[in-house]
Amino acid sequence: MNLLKKKVLGGTSLALSMLMLSACGSESTPAAPVDTSALQDKIAGLEKKLTEQGIKSDEQAQKIAALEKKLTEISTAIVAGQGTNGQTSSGVGNNGSAGKGDGVLITFAQYEKLEVGMSVEKVIDILGGEGEALSEAENMVVYNYKGAAGNGGNAVIAFQGGKLLTKAQSGLE
Repeated sequence: MNLLKKKVLGGTSLALSMLMLSACGSESTPAAPVDTSALQDKIAGLEKKLTEQGIKSDEQAQKIAALEKKLTEISTAIVAGQGTNGQTSSGVGNNGSAGKGDGVLITFAQYEKLEVGMSVEKVIDILGGEGEALSEAENMVVYNYKGAAGNGGNAVIAFQGGKLLTKAQSGLE
C-alpha cells in the first residue's frame, strides 16, 4: 500500500511540475507600449516650476541689491555728516555706562514702550536701569536686558550718539 501511495504522490508531483512549466512557456510575450505623454507632461511641469523659482531668485537678488544700495547711501551720508573730530553730527551724547550695567530685568510691556530715537535717559526711566553692557564702539553701546519672566527671554538695545538706534527681543513676556 505504501508503494502505491508513493507512486500516486510522485505522479501527482510530476503532473503539477509539467503544468507549471507549460504555463510559464518558453516564448516571451511582447511588452506593452509605454505611454510617455504623462511623463513628458510631468517633466514639463517640473521645468516650469524651476523657471518660476529662477525668476523669484532674480527678484530677490534685485531686492537685495536695492537694499545694499540704500545701505551704501546711508553710510555715505553718515561719513559726509562727520565733523573733523570723527564724530557724527548727532554728537557723542550719553550712551550710558558701558562696561558696567546693573542687571535690570525687562518685560515685554516695557520693551514695547521703547522707540527708536529716544534718549538714553528716557530709556533708563522706562526700564529702570541699564541692563548689561555687551559692547562699546566709537559712538555706540549695546546692552542686553534679561527677561523678567525667567524663561530665557531677553532684549538687546543699541544706542548711538545718546539715542536709541535699534532694539530686538526674544521671548519677553
